[in-house]
Amino acid sequence: MSQEQDEVILTKFEESLSRSALSSSTIVNYLADLRVFARWGKEEIGAEFSLESVSQEHIRLYRFHLTQELNRAVSTVNRHLMALRKFFAFAKEFGAVPLNPTNGVALVQNDGQANSRPLAEDDIKKLLAAAAKGSRAGLIRRDVAILQLLLHTGLRVSEIVDLQKDDIIFESPGFRLKIGNGQETRYLPLCHEAQKVLIDYLDLRPQTGTDHVFLSQQGHPVSERTVQRIISDCAKSAALEGVSAQSLRRTFALHLLAETNDLELVSRRLGHQNSAITAQYLAVHKNI
Repeated sequence: MSQEQDEVILTKFEESLSRSALSSSTIVNYLADLRVFARWGKEEIGAEFSLESVSQEHIRLYRFHLTQELNRAVSTVNRHLMALRKFFAFAKEFGAVPLNPTNGVALVQNDGQANSRPLAEDDIKKLLAAAAKGSRAGLIRRDVAILQLLLHTGLRVSEIVDLQKDDIIFESPGFRLKIGNGQETRYLPLCHEAQKVLIDYLDLRPQTGTDHVFLSQQGHPVSERTVQRIISDCAKSAALEGVSAQSLRRTFALHLLAETNDLELVSRRLGHQNSAITAQYLAVHKNI
């Protein structure tokens, strides 16, 4: 979608909003927020950026930009996110985009849960220790395995939730994970520590009809909300603030970059479309 095509779909979106019950001021704000987002994309992602090319990672980066780089109020950030949600829902229905990139991107909460910061080594130890001392004995191994995979692979919460038993590829020695399908497939190696906690969990995993790896106490696949709650509860028990799923993903990326100095490798492991997205993702924490 070129800039001209962007303007066409924005005009169609404005016409759709005008037929709705929204006030004229709300419509003006939505359109203004979308143009601010489009300008940010061209400045930060590249001149080729267009509304058609927006991914979930772009939405997350923009949320991070608003919350932590610009320090915008929660209400302001969520207004921008709601404008994006409404626009991309319309764009998908209109046929301008194949998928809605705002799906799975949460609004910012008053406790700052959407904010994220990388974890220091001591923070990681405290977080994992809190998980190992969890109050639900039957779920401790599951919770530890989830946290370790997030920390050592940089998986998204949705990818943890969708992980199937067949996605664990056993090799000699060790094993790796297969994430995604087709051209989007990536293979992630697991360190010894992550392998051990995953095997410990699988030994006690309930035997049910589902192939999902991570299950609830009732034997159902865990939800994204459950994974986010595990992180939040463990962080609270460890007296850690500003810790979210994005914190663990960003921690993995920064550690891998420090170890390898290979931005392309980090980008592939994270499943980003290109290394420019990865550079922007990490630039607030490291001068890349």
